[in-house]
Amino acid sequence: MINETVSPLLIHFTAHWCGPCQGMTPHLESFARERQNDMPVVKVDVDAFPDVARRFMVRVVPTLILLQDGKVLGVHSGALSAAQLARFVDGNLPGTPAID
Repeated sequence: MINETVSPLLIHFTAHWCGPCQGMTPHLESFARERQNDMPVVKVDVDAFPDVARRFMVRVVPTLILLQDGKVLGVHSGALSAAQLARFVDGNLPGTPAID
């Protein structure tokens, strides 16, 4: 289901009943469009796929996990604005300078 060898990959763990998750959806969709040639963004509903959530030890939604070559580069729990989302991703990718 999730190809961890795709490099890099952003996974958004969410749930239909989660208000903050729904609030982040427009930011994630915009981010996914902007980065469509560089990075897949995968949305995983924790209720529909609890085994995937357990595998990544997701305990809260929303949670973002950034992977590259099968390794976790960054984890963030809680809602993010569009700017915070870009900083989270760019700040955790190797060779990408962090932006304040």
